[in-house]
Amino acid sequence: MKQLGLRAVPFDEGQIAAIKDKAAQHGYELLQLDPKGSYPEDALKDCELLMGYFPKEMVKKAVNLKWLQSASAGVDKLCDLAMYPNDSVILTNSSGAFGIAIAEYLLTGLLMLMRRMPVYLEQQKRHEWKQAPGGIGSVYGSTVTVIGLGDLGSNFAKRMKALGATVRAVKRTVCEKPEYVDELYTNDKLLEAVKDADVVAMCLPGTPQTEGMVSAEVMAAMKQGAYLLNAGRGKTLNQDALVQNLKSGHLGGAVIDVAVVEPIPADDPIWDLPNIVITPHISGNDNDSLNANLMFDIYMENLDRYFAGEKLRNVIDLKRGY
Repeated sequence: MKQLGLRAVPFDEGQIAAIKDKAAQHGYELLQLDPKGSYPEDALKDCELLMGYFPKEMVKKAVNLKWLQSASAGVDKLCDLAMYPNDSVILTNSSGAFGIAIAEYLLTGLLMLMRRMPVYLEQQKRHEWKQAPGGIGSVYGSTVTVIGLGDLGSNFAKRMKALGATVRAVKRTVCEKPEYVDELYTNDKLLEAVKDADVVAMCLPGTPQTEGMVSAEVMAAMKQGAYLLNAGRGKTLNQDALVQNLKSGHLGGAVIDVAVVEPIPADDPIWDLPNIVITPHISGNDNDSLNANLMFDIYMENLDRYFAGEKLRNVIDLKRGY
């Protein structure tokens, strides 16, 4: 019997039951794999559909596979053509499930830096009651450049605009300017887009084209004291240049949820910078109920489309990586 495989998805029992029922209506058996369990490499041999996170060696043995939906938005690790049993497999992602949560994360980190919260948290540990030196920033009246205008970038840009910022956006291709963006730039105008910005937020996917996109040159073009935020992919940022720009004071602070190497090595100098907020790739956590529910809705819509023979949502071009 044809199977629909699930592994490492954040769905509750009711959502799993709904997927099972929909699959059964179309002649598919649900195969649910425990991510902590041990299975033979050919455990997915009868799976035509997969949803979640699966080891590459198991996907390669899924000889009847037609469609894999990732539980994540980033799919750079899934764009290896060699991991699929044939070149007709469709890959889709869960873009649209994480933008709200990650935008709120970026806003949290930015306000922490602007309001000197890392300094006050350290003072709290020392039981010190005193005003931190230096000025206070505000989103209102600032200029914010958002690099990448997908689900994440759009959600963050909307929130910056609502809080009174002038919003610049950078994207790969020319399009009509959204109402929540004041100035729209293409990638080749990146240096112009970051100039004089108080905040630069990186919301980029991990592709060969975006690797190292925010380089030492880009950081040098940024305003003295500007804040740099990255919740996209670590390899899109020159991390060594970030450390140097924070040490020199050229940049006022940074928020990073992603890194070139994850976990960040314990001896990496980035840990010891006083003007940085570092989190372990948790801004779009699968276990956030909002994210999980949006992911479920996206998947159920795609299941309906698949069974109806319609074009799927969020199809990834494996050669381009997005």
